[in-house]
Amino acid sequence: MSICAPQVVRDYVRRFGWRRSFIRGTYVATNQLVSLSVFDCLRLGREDINDTLTAIPPGYECRFLKPDEVNRFQGQLEGIAAKNLRRAVASSDDIYVVLDGERIANIGFYAAGPTPVKDDLVIHFVPPARYMYGGYTSDAYRGGRLHALGILNAARELFDRQIPHLVSVCERTNYRASVSVFRMGWKPCGLLYRLGIESCNWIGRTAAAQTLGMNLQWRKHE
Repeated sequence: MSICAPQVVRDYVRRFGWRRSFIRGTYVATNQLVSLSVFDCLRLGREDINDTLTAIPPGYECRFLKPDEVNRFQGQLEGIAAKNLRRAVASSDDIYVVLDGERIANIGFYAAGPTPVKDDLVIHFVPPARYMYGGYTSDAYRGGRLHALGILNAARELFDRQIPHLVSVCERTNYRASVSVFRMGWKPCGLLYRLGIESCNWIGRTAAAQTLGMNLQWRKHE
């Protein structure tokens, strides 16, 4: 986790205020000395959905991709989004897209089993819940709340398949993401955390996260 440039810091203060900016700065600075990750556990049920964010604008299509469609769209993604797509295909995760014609405007992934987070950790949860990860909106479509549109309409379809709820995590000081997820209706349900100092590492969770059935485990690299 790198220290941000002054202009980025000023923009952050303007949007989120001094208190959150200070907490975020302290979190980033701490990670220059130790490995610290703190995640809010999130839960979304049918009753939580903010219906005002689910209306599909004219010209857009929202749906899960069929397995034989992935090759058609993968050339549109790069970086982390392309990596998540490869991971989703390898794990048979569900892939939900917001399409503008033949262009991916937004994409998100829904796992039925343990899912990597960071380079060395895996999120575990209790099926038949689904774990939402990797939400990505293409640069040309940002600002249109397509992230919420995709997640909430995917959630509705999964709930219709008798999935009881969705779970996810959000890094504690990622305030940009927090504003979005809480607007959608996600509810915070405890914390997961990791602390590493040289060769010593600890992972843990709060009682609320345990009740939700979420925990971290170390990722095994082949």
